[in-house]
Amino acid sequence: MSNVAKVLGPKPHPHSVWLYWGVFLTLIVLTILTVMVAQHDFGELNIVVALLIASFKAALVAGFFMHLLFDSKFLSVVLCTSLVLLALFLLFPILDFSSRADLDSAEANFLPRDQEVYKYELEHPDQLPLRPGLQQPQKDELIFIGPGHH
Repeated sequence: MSNVAKVLGPKPHPHSVWLYWGVFLTLIVLTILTVMVAQHDFGELNIVVALLIASFKAALVAGFFMHLLFDSKFLSVVLCTSLVLLALFLLFPILDFSSRADLDSAEANFLPRDQEVYKYELEHPDQLPLRPGLQQPQKDELIFIGPGHH
């Protein structure tokens, strides 16, 4: 009697080496495209374009190098379900953050300072108002404690 047990599993899926080289070269081209796209300003579509390219690259890696295209479709369902849940976990905080201005008036006027505003602030230190929630320090209210005093 033999000590070798038969392993049941998915059927092997041999593919040409050229398929993997083609996918690899496609990933290289998409990486170069990502660098080229990053140098152009698409306005509010910057993130959308970057995410589309990154998603296509991730789909190629998952489909070919992780063999999701050739294995059981259940694994693809698990991957898609995980991605949907991840999207939900990211979507709710983003929606919450974007609606904070409706509840707090200080958040409505808040704009992140870009480089031009920062440069202007350095050249004209007292010309810009403080961001919401910040106040000038009152020097007479500050308490200075020397070393050894608690």
